[in-house]
Amino acid sequence: MNSSEFVFSNHAIESLRAIIEDLQQVSLLSAEKVRSRIMHKLHLIQHQPMQSSKKVEAGMDRHIRVAAVLNYKIFYMVEDTRISVLEILLDKEVKNA
Repeated sequence: MNSSEFVFSNHAIESLRAIIEDLQQVSLLSAEKVRSRIMHKLHLIQHQPMQSSKKVEAGMDRHIRVAAVLNYKIFYMVEDTRISVLEILLDKEVKNA
């Protein structure tokens, strides 16, 4: 699956931007660490989309999956020739634990 196209929805881009901007208000170093960890996880998803994630929904030619990194969840769709990052959200259950 290494030759798959890897794309971000506009919503995922805005979510990642908002996460980093919120963290920068507290600590630039923390924001950079979180950004780095999320980007690393996205790189792993790009090359091995079915590992270290859970299936949310499956259809004939696509699978919606979720992967966790720190206190965040990355939702993405795996199709035959494309991986689409749909959303990046704060996992409120982890934050409150």
